[in-house]
Amino acid sequence: MEVAGLALSLSGATFAVVLRNVLVAVVLGAVALDIFLRLSSHRAGRVEVPAPMPTWVRPVAIALSVVEVAALVEAVNSPVRFDDAGFEYMHWALAAIALVAAYALQVRLLRSVGRKSRALESP
Repeated sequence: MEVAGLALSLSGATFAVVLRNVLVAVVLGAVALDIFLRLSSHRAGRVEVPAPMPTWVRPVAIALSVVEVAALVEAVNSPVRFDDAGFEYMHWALAAIALVAAYALQVRLLRSVGRKSRALESP
């Protein structure tokens, strides 16, 4: 019985470490995807004037990205507070990278939603 309990407790810790690494990989993959989409969207010789962005897009994108990154940090139990065991400044850097990536993706998403809603409102 004790051996089974020990095996289950160790597998839970292993699962938590693997899940944390998977979530960090997802965030870094999102950053790489954003860079790829940004570079692939620029075509040579084509100048496009972007439509004006609605004023509500940036504040909503900031709020959503902060909530998403806070949930991600709490979900993976990343030690970002100074009094947490295992605190390192690298965790702050990962959270900042995730925040920038989330903000960029949210702005792009909300800008497209704003364009579609404006297109629906026009006669």
